[in-house]
Amino acid sequence: MRTMIRQALQCLAVILCAPPALADAALCDAAARNAAQDTGVSLALLRAIMLAESGRDMGDGRAAWPWTLQSQGQGHWLASSEDALAMARDLIAGGETNIDLGCFQINLHWHGQAFPSLEAMLDPDTNARYAADYLQELYRQTGDWRSAAGAYHSRDAARAETYVTRLVALHAASGGTAPAPSAPRPVMQAGGPIIVLGSLAGPLIGGLR
Repeated sequence: MRTMIRQALQCLAVILCAPPALADAALCDAAARNAAQDTGVSLALLRAIMLAESGRDMGDGRAAWPWTLQSQGQGHWLASSEDALAMARDLIAGGETNIDLGCFQINLHWHGQAFPSLEAMLDPDTNARYAADYLQELYRQTGDWRSAAGAYHSRDAARAETYVTRLVALHAASGGTAPAPSAPRPVMQAGGPIIVLGSLAGPLIGGLR
């Protein structure tokens, strides 16, 4: 419990003390930590997915950006939540609903009904928690975490596998290690390879397979 409180305070300190752009960049990571803690989904996996979905160059490395919007194959990294919401509303007013929003790029057309509002859908914590819950649902459907991670992006097998390969590369580039054999027990930490097969309630961090 003390460790959890200390980690939460450290995340809060980073957000409060950082310059505005860096503080916003920290929101996705803090949200991923919360979602991992609440659901048991691997933090390493969540981080890799958000880097793939909303990552941007911050000068000293790549970070997920909470005010990211994608439509018609074009990504937009907006300066603020207000800007992202304004753009999303303009697109919707023009008849567009195939819009990806937030840290984990949740699609409005397919998942918008799960949120009470656009604001909630864009909110980093709500966005991350939905992504973690969705990954667990995909695990229930597919029976393994590699397939679940791929299906998060596409149900097409080739596209899903390409996505998983990208996740592994992003994880390694951000400081993780290469995939390793399955670990015998759950290990909830950010470092190490992304995931291995594990129990539904607590996927392991280990080699994607």
